[in-house]
Amino acid sequence: MTETLLLGRRAVREIARYPEATIPALFIPLFFLAVNIGQVSETFPDTTPFLNGQGYAAFQMPVSLMFAVATATSGLALVTEIDNGYFDKLLAAPIRRSSIIFGRLAADLVRGLMGSTVVLIAGLAFGVHMQSGVLGAVVLVVLAALFGVGYAGFGILVALRTRNVQATNTSFLLFFPLLFLTPNFVPFDRLTPVMEALARINPVSYVIVGLRSLVIDGWVWDQLAVCLGVIIALMALLTALSLRAIASYDRD
Repeated sequence: MTETLLLGRRAVREIARYPEATIPALFIPLFFLAVNIGQVSETFPDTTPFLNGQGYAAFQMPVSLMFAVATATSGLALVTEIDNGYFDKLLAAPIRRSSIIFGRLAADLVRGLMGSTVVLIAGLAFGVHMQSGVLGAVVLVVLAALFGVGYAGFGILVALRTRNVQATNTSFLLFFPLLFLTPNFVPFDRLTPVMEALARINPVSYVIVGLRSLVIDGWVWDQLAVCLGVIIALMALLTALSLRAIASYDRD
């Protein structure tokens, strides 16, 4: 545990030391939030049934939260350490290899909490009202950050398997089709039959729906339970694969 805390603290310090690696990642979700609201808000006024009396910003904010937390930053940092030789020093040190992974994921949790908070504040500035209240806003930020931790495991896995900066950087592109094959612009029932079928088999859809319920509907426990279940499954799967990859790193 001490090793994880030390490595996690070191990774968190990188966030403050290299803000240029974090700030651009926040530009995309804020950009999409502003642009989508500007383009679609007149099409879906607050009288639209699925908005529950709110503006379209409330419907879009959870999507921007997903953009804010789904980054390959930890994977890029790890592959950089592999390139410069520091990673070999970590492997040679008398520490558990799992602490290297968990230290990175701890930094992603901090990064996710920060990024989600920024997007939440932007959403509130656009007139979003949290139907679930202040506690719901906290849960919204935490769930989004946990999804970011799960997604970070994918970037770390790619970094360990490929040891290539370009491959790790482009791993983020996997998120785009997963995000757009969701009810990101309209609910399930307003999608075409094919798109609805694809969206319903995409687990990311249920994360968005769960986050959105906190904003628009309040405490919808079944949607939140599915959302949390998907996040936990994602975290467990990708973390396990990352731990397996680092355990066999020398034998590759």
